[in-house]
Amino acid sequence: MLFAAAVALALVLPRKPAGPADHPILTAGHGLVPVGFSALPGFGDDDLTTPFAAFLRSCAHGREEALASPCTSATALDDPVDAETARAFFEGHFQAYRIDPVDDEAVITAYYEPVVAGSLRKTADFPTPLYPLPPDFVRVTGENRPEGWDDTLSWGRRTSAGLVPTPTRAEIDAGALGDDLEPLVYVADPIEAFYIHIQGSTRIALTDGSTVRIGYAGKNGHPYSSVGKAMMDRGIRPDGGFSMDSMRAYFHADLDRARDLMQVNKSYIFFRKIKDLPADLGPIGGEGVPLTAGRSIAVDTKFHAYGTPIFIDSQPQIGDNRAPAPFRRLMIAQDTGSAIKGPARADLFWGTGEAAGSMAGGIKAGGTFYVLLPKD
Repeated sequence: MLFAAAVALALVLPRKPAGPADHPILTAGHGLVPVGFSALPGFGDDDLTTPFAAFLRSCAHGREEALASPCTSATALDDPVDAETARAFFEGHFQAYRIDPVDDEAVITAYYEPVVAGSLRKTADFPTPLYPLPPDFVRVTGENRPEGWDDTLSWGRRTSAGLVPTPTRAEIDAGALGDDLEPLVYVADPIEAFYIHIQGSTRIALTDGSTVRIGYAGKNGHPYSSVGKAMMDRGIRPDGGFSMDSMRAYFHADLDRARDLMQVNKSYIFFRKIKDLPADLGPIGGEGVPLTAGRSIAVDTKFHAYGTPIFIDSQPQIGDNRAPAPFRRLMIAQDTGSAIKGPARADLFWGTGEAAGSMAGGIKAGGTFYVLLPKD
């Protein structure tokens, strides 16, 4: 009797319910479970007009093949789209699937766009450079990868003898880029520069009252390493834990100590100036479109195409006194990052400025991810 019941239950609840057979989440061994929109916690209460506008920006930039049909339908709708129309669009064109990662781990963190004081010229107050991508740095691909090249290095430096590894963060700090590369801007200290590298973009508030926006242009291609993990491995715990504010305070207390820890992360980011970007939108994400605060996420693009809607049900530390509070929101995949790995991993773009940064730096939580895939 028990065996028969178990067999019947297995037939009703298969271990690996079928989604689109060739989807990378399934081919990597993870699960996709089809669910109705009414089963998504809080989905019925979410205002979908903002994620719809973010989705339209993805469609306008360059439609992923898988999203061609819903993009065509979305762009045909009269502007502006109201909440009822936005909901009908998502529910009519997509099927929701719960992502069941093989390790049962889903993680959300958050990031932001800093606003940092700086200068276009090196001064006593602003001596630390933020660099453009060196012209001899190139991506390493299957076509140009030298024989025996370290697989962990994704960029190289072009020389007369061929590609060579790029310098690490410590080597760049020591002057490995030489004197010919003109910095884009200068900021107050290496700690400010390090956090701008982590966020990938910033608004520089210049001394004349104007603002320059810079965004990601490339990197040195060395693997990203977590400084927080390095501190834990060394038995270091800042007062207040490992929030961004606490770590900043710890670093500012001893710049030499901070530099030693920051150089554990060999990865180094380069920037470009961003022009004509509306002030109410965030920086340009990996997809090439401006991010929307509270609605854009960075994902692992091995599993999610840019523009994909993903509903997140979580309890991050966003309530009073950093208490966990419900976060049930439809997000759009528009960015990526070196530390974002796996199908149920997302970095939420929280917004611009100090308050957004303080909140984003304390967010780390589990949750449930539901990916919306086109019906046709």
